Amino acid sequence: MLHALELNSSALIVATRDDAVAADVVAGANRVAVAASVPAVASFEGETVLTGDAAARRARLVPLWTSTRHFEELSVEPLPRTRPLARTSADLVYAQFAALVQAHPHGRWLLATPAAYDVAQLQLLLGIARAANLDVAGVVDAAVAACVDHPGAPRAFHLDLEAHRAILTELVRGEDLRRGRATQTRAAGRRACDDAFVQLLARLFVRGTRFDPLLQASTEQLLYDALPGWILRAEAEGEVAVALEHGGLRHETRLAHAQLVAAAAPINAELLKLLHSARRAGETVTLYVTDRVAVLPGIAAELERLRDCEVVRLPAGGAARGALAHAGAIVASGSEEAAGASAELTRVNRLRGAAAVLPARRDDGHAADVADAPTHLVFQGRAYALSTDPLVIGRGGGGARRIAVDAGGALPGAGVSRSHCTLVARAGEVVLEDHSTWGTFVNGERVQRRARLRAGDRVRVGTPGAELDAVRLAG
Repeated sequence: MLHALELNSSALIVATRDDAVAADVVAGANRVAVAASVPAVASFEGETVLTGDAAARRARLVPLWTSTRHFEELSVEPLPRTRPLARTSADLVYAQFAALVQAHPHGRWLLATPAAYDVAQLQLLLGIARAANLDVAGVVDAAVAACVDHPGAPRAFHLDLEAHRAILTELVRGEDLRRGRATQTRAAGRRACDDAFVQLLARLFVRGTRFDPLLQASTEQLLYDALPGWILRAEAEGEVAVALEHGGLRHETRLAHAQLVAAAAPINAELLKLLHSARRAGETVTLYVTDRVAVLPGIAAELERLRDCEVVRLPAGGAARGALAHAGAIVASGSEEAAGASAELTRVNRLRGAAAVLPARRDDGHAADVADAPTHLVFQGRAYALSTDPLVIGRGGGGARRIAVDAGGALPGAGVSRSHCTLVARAGEVVLEDHSTWGTFVNGERVQRRARLRAGDRVRVGTPGAELDAVRLAG
């Protein structure tokens, strides 16, 4: 029996491959069933450590004695509040691993870990697994395992949401798929989303019934427990009735999907910012999003607006499925029967899978470009026409075909070159060419030499620099 564990600080995903089953039934990452999804939550109850669903059901009842950060902040540093059996986050991870072994007592394990784990954390994780009798046969990067069998562009990104952070992993596809640079933000996370939705629901209950469910821990816990189901219903039906019973009374209000989209907007904006900071403007890429990202209200519409970007939604447990499908390349010494001490394992950061495919550009036709091409660039309330005569943006004196971003001392010139970039209209499109040292950015993505503009784009020159808006004027 071979299990794969997808490590995410919001949930631990387990997929299982039974080697006794016919090979044609289990072949391929998408044909391996996900056996379990366990909340990555630990909670103290007296001297006992509860994990998983049991801990999640009391997380709001005893928040000071509940942890949702032990996988992200894995270390041997003392916890703010301890018990004899759990003094560090490593002890809480051990408790969750021990519970996994109890639920799945037979077989070996493959671990699919996020790129955010450094070498020290990975070594500590493997040591904890060994102490908990979790027989680890191999370790693989979660993003690589999740995406290896899904065709995509030569350069791609994997976007995932954990409990308290979002991680964007660069992927480079050639003869194999290998992991590149990984970046993260603490401004977005699954817990922040849930907190925003619960705050929204509390306001709706207070406004409609004068009942505040956040005044008592018991009703706050009920809100968090019911939240996932309410979100699914609101997305399917547009607006739903939601109710809580407390003190013999039934309190009911209505929740609209549009309200959830508004509540999730700051989180979605942070995810897009993370992508823009890593992607080069005008570059055609594939963006793989996990189910944890894809279910965010409003994110699908935001991602659809990305240019030159193919968005692929990965199946639930994609990293665990991919690990099992490529077990032969991941298992220590290339053999599932190899014993290999867990402490000596190294993480596999590249796998052979689907070939690179350059996705079709969604707006590369001239007809579409003519309709979307801007006619003017707006800066400080003034519109500058875009034509075949190049428009220069930079530091210093202005003119008919020049925008001085530091004119009149209104904006600092720091980070802006004298001839920073030029814009010219040709063949029905507007092209921006960067000549600067500090960089030119379109919608947050850095321009590599040149990029096509469309109406609605925001151009930033320099760092911190200045921002200008590309618009299209009718007539």
